[in-house]
Amino acid sequence: MERTILNMYLLVEVATIGGFMLLYPRIARKGLLFGVYVGAERSQSEEARAITRAWYRGGIATIALALAVGWLLGSRPGFPVGTFASTLLLLASFSVLYLRAYRRAQRLAPPPGPPLAVAAIDAVPEPNLALPWAVLLASAVAGVCVIVYTVNRFDAMPDPVPTHFGISGQPDGWSKKSVGAVMVLPIMTLVMGVTLSGVALLTAKAKRGLRLDGGASLVAQNRYRSAMSRYLAILGLLVTTMLASLSVTSVQVALGQRRTLPGAIMLVGLAIFLFAMLGAAWLAIRYGQGGSRLENPQGDAPLTDGLADNRLWKLGVFYVNPEDPSWLVEHRFGFGYTLNFGNPRAVATFAAFLAALLGLAAWAIVSST
Repeated sequence: MERTILNMYLLVEVATIGGFMLLYPRIARKGLLFGVYVGAERSQSEEARAITRAWYRGGIATIALALAVGWLLGSRPGFPVGTFASTLLLLASFSVLYLRAYRRAQRLAPPPGPPLAVAAIDAVPEPNLALPWAVLLASAVAGVCVIVYTVNRFDAMPDPVPTHFGISGQPDGWSKKSVGAVMVLPIMTLVMGVTLSGVALLTAKAKRGLRLDGGASLVAQNRYRSAMSRYLAILGLLVTTMLASLSVTSVQVALGQRRTLPGAIMLVGLAIFLFAMLGAAWLAIRYGQGGSRLENPQGDAPLTDGLADNRLWKLGVFYVNPEDPSWLVEHRFGFGYTLNFGNPRAVATFAAFLAALLGLAAWAIVSST
């Protein structure tokens, strides 16, 4: 039963990710074509439509193949999580499709020239940061409290300790009692909650992709950033709630104070999945890439402020500008924001976070063996 649920979840994940990929041309900014700035007129040309049609054909074939692979592998007894292969296949295939579309789009790009003047930023109210700050504080407090709770009960816990639970909440995996095996989940509660709320704050302050349109794009950008910031803050709150509950109740199971994890935790996990998927879909359809759906009829005005300069983007997805102090900038391809890889502080922060996650996982694995 558990394997069936996991396989169904992974197949839904494949369909959702593939659907977002197919949705991209519908939400992209005018002037951007698969990571290349070609201008509003060329992005509507027959050559551009041919590139987009090839993307759709390849994407539909990729999704069908990934679903078939996931179904076949997931139904075999020797592959309880075989549908992970379908997700990897999907991502790899769409990466190939993107690189092909990117190279074709480069042929439509105008020759390099002097960058456009940056659109003026008038006095427009910034997004309200009350919610992300509140979630950041709540996540930090919850993470610290869970860590203290677990540390105070560490000596009383048996050896081995339950470290994996089935869909029903019953423990079905145990590890040698160690600091790594016991503390990894409480530490993750602190790290993930603070990270998501911190990203929500940075998103509200991210660099804007403006147009020479008299300020219309500035209003649209602020509305989009505010919506994205709220979405990430709520997601951070849900993740913190689930991880904190898992941390506390798994300790209680280990101590014999309860037999299984409460079913409510599984419901929170389902709520996180639905909120993440449906929320992202709503943001994409409602606002478009960077709020571009709110810019019409000024959406044909030239882009400025970094998005229009192809020289600052590597493969259309990596923004590298040492002269730009921004940490986050709007994605050229996709939805949301990406790092300014030319900003040493932004890169160092991202590298430290990634190293912390990998180190935490390695510590838990090594200490539990």
